[in-house]
Amino acid sequence: MPNRLTIRPYLVAMTKLYSDLAYLYDALYQTFIDYDAEFSLYQSCFSPYQATSILEIGCGSGHLASRFITAGYRYTGVDVSPQMLALARQRCPAAQFEQADMRTLQLNQQFDAVLITARSLSYILTNADVLGTFRQLAAHLAQSGTLHFDFIDATTFIPALDAAAIVEHRAAVATETYLRRSRYQSNLGTGFTWDWHSEFFIDQPDGQLQPIATDDATLRSFLPAEIRLLLQLAGLTVLAERQQPTYAFDTWVVSAGKA
Repeated sequence: MPNRLTIRPYLVAMTKLYSDLAYLYDALYQTFIDYDAEFSLYQSCFSPYQATSILEIGCGSGHLASRFITAGYRYTGVDVSPQMLALARQRCPAAQFEQADMRTLQLNQQFDAVLITARSLSYILTNADVLGTFRQLAAHLAQSGTLHFDFIDATTFIPALDAAAIVEHRAAVATETYLRRSRYQSNLGTGFTWDWHSEFFIDQPDGQLQPIATDDATLRSFLPAEIRLLLQLAGLTVLAERQQPTYAFDTWVVSAGKA
């Protein structure tokens, strides 16, 4: 059957958090994501399949890359943001990094394990593009290779959205204290999606907030049944799945292989 999917540009431009504010992402997220625990999580997913070569999609500023390289894996990281990749190359010069869109990825290589980390699937808003992503990543799997990723659980996340609530994350990094204030509002135009508005500040010693920037994004959560069906349509089968809480929301972690 011919592939009739049309791959479109991202429905929302790359958010400033991953481009102009990449330095701020790097500063903030290492204070409330336990990257050692994230590394252990993914290693526990693919280790039963004796993986030695790793492709990480959404590698960001390279926190997991450095851990995979230290552990002796053959590692390649992919991200769509050149600013994030610049930070990753600085953090982990021994790793190979490529700038690419996960939906159209063509590295002409195959790997024992492909990982979509950091809930990066949330930025793919339509079923057609999620299916395209799974198909592209399946083409990068070795014959016995496995795909591993996490996604935000729509079952618990969407009903809990409160447009009036302000979610704050504060992080002390070097000589600065940063503050992010976020609002989430349901937007079901392309699935179980929501709009995320953020304001960033430096929290000064006198208690005054110095504005840095604002950022807006639309993201998607999924039902487990949606993910299973999209994997099936991409020629993949679920090998394992489990619920996994994170610092901000409930997720599912899925492992899949070629059907």
